[in-house]
Amino acid sequence: MRDGVRFAGGQEGISTDALIDALSGDLSATPVPSVRRTLALAFAFGSAVSAAAMLALLGLRPDVSSALATASFWIKLIFPSGLAVAGLMAVDRLGRPGAEAGRGYTVGIAVAGTMALLASVQLASAPRDAMRPLLLGHTLDHCTALIMLLALPILAAGMYAMRQMAPTRLRLAGAAVGVTAGALSAAIYAIACDETALPFVTLWYGAGIALTGVLGALLGPRLLRW
Repeated sequence: MRDGVRFAGGQEGISTDALIDALSGDLSATPVPSVRRTLALAFAFGSAVSAAAMLALLGLRPDVSSALATASFWIKLIFPSGLAVAGLMAVDRLGRPGAEAGRGYTVGIAVAGTMALLASVQLASAPRDAMRPLLLGHTLDHCTALIMLLALPILAAGMYAMRQMAPTRLRLAGAAVGVTAGALSAAIYAIACDETALPFVTLWYGAGIALTGVLGALLGPRLLRW
C-alpha cells in the first residue's frame, strides 16, 4: 500500500502519517518567540565576533566621520542589511518542517534588483574611461574574500541555531543561513571599506554574499540533519 506500513506477515499497519503523529504526539512545540530569540542571539553573537575581527584586521576607514554624510555610504550599508533581513525571514521560515522561504525570497529579490538598478544607472551615466574603476575598484583582490572570511563566525552561529529547529529542506535552509551570514558580514565590512562605486558594491559584495550562501547550501545537508 502506498500510504501504509507493511509488516513481515503481510498485515498492513498504521499509515505513515499516523505513525509520525504517534511518534510526535508527546512532543511539545517550541514557542515561536523562543525560536526567534535563539536565532537573534546566535546571529548577534556571530556578528559581534565578526565585527571584532574586522576591527582587529582592518579598523575603521579613516574618513568614516565624513563618509557618514554621503549617500553612497548609506546605500552601500543598506544593500547588505536589506539582504540580511530577507535572509533572516527565510531562516525563520525554513527552520520549520516543510516550509518554504516565503516573503524572505521576495524581499531579497527586491533588494538585489533595486541595487542592480542603481548600479546600472551610475554605470550608464559615467564617462567611458570611468567604467573600469566603477566595476573593479581598488580592493578587488581582497574584498570578496574578506567578506567570506568575516562571515564564518556568523555562519557557524547560524548553523548552530538552525540545528535547534526542525528544518527539512536542508540545502535551502543552509543556503538561507549562508546568505544571512554573508550579508551581515558585508554590512560589517562596509564600515571598513572605502569603496563607494555602486557597481563595485553590487558585484563584489554581492559575490561574497552569494558564495557564502553556496557554502551554506553545501554544509546544510551535513550539519542540519536531525
